[in-house]
Amino acid sequence: MCNCKHIQLLPTILKNINYPTIIYKYRDWNNPYHKNILLSNELYLSSPKDFNDPFDCRIYKNFTILDSKEKIELFIENFCEKHGEYLIDENRDVESVKNDLRKSLSNLAEFQRMQEFAESKAMDENYGILSLTARWNSILMWSHYGNNHQGFCIGFNEEKMRNSGLFNNGGPVTYRNDFPEINPLTEEESLEVMFLQTHSKAKDWTYEKEYRLIKLFYPDTPTNDERKVFVSDNLIEEVNLGLNISQENREQIVLECKRRNIPVFQLIKEPFKFELNRTKL
Repeated sequence: MCNCKHIQLLPTILKNINYPTIIYKYRDWNNPYHKNILLSNELYLSSPKDFNDPFDCRIYKNFTILDSKEKIELFIENFCEKHGEYLIDENRDVESVKNDLRKSLSNLAEFQRMQEFAESKAMDENYGILSLTARWNSILMWSHYGNNHQGFCIGFNEEKMRNSGLFNNGGPVTYRNDFPEINPLTEEESLEVMFLQTHSKAKDWTYEKEYRLIKLFYPDTPTNDERKVFVSDNLIEEVNLGLNISQENREQIVLECKRRNIPVFQLIKEPFKFELNRTKL
């Protein structure tokens, strides 16, 4: 039931969102692929299937809500009304579609399973997601994503990234105690629903203060090379060096940043606190 064609045409900016000024990506300078984020401004848009959180981008419409004949008929009517133009384009007979839906919805559990499979497949194949964060000083993220504080953290201008034309939408992740409910009777395919599905995570991940940029490749399934995007120099705001970065890596990064006039900061320990601070080089 995921009408990606419809979503793709929606506006790129959502209202009432508090956007950070700079968004960061933790990287490992010893990894040649990670180096490319600074050396060639290369970013990779991941498929949801590659995420380590089994709930990530797996928020589906709850079709078990359709627990009466009246609700099923209302859903079928709404569906055909919303997607009438698409059905016409596909030369589908509306009454046949309604009958097929009635038959499928006679077993809600199976219908739910099939829809979840279809939505997951569509998102895995057609979505590209760039995960960043509003934090440059996270002890945990330096450990998990910055090679145990030996890597680097690059900062991008959030507004310029979101308005670069490289992505369909972007914004901070919302962390929740309760699993979001998407009611198929009231929630139509929209940017808001898409945003809910891609930008909602469990409270356990709050420390990351994650920010995401989304690109929809529909109707294509991109290759690994096609998942790469390249940003202009003016989108890079700063580079932060890990607390335990090697002298050799430090010199290489500083040289590259000096050549391109990118501000560089060295992470340091805040005395007698479990905190990171930084000093400009």
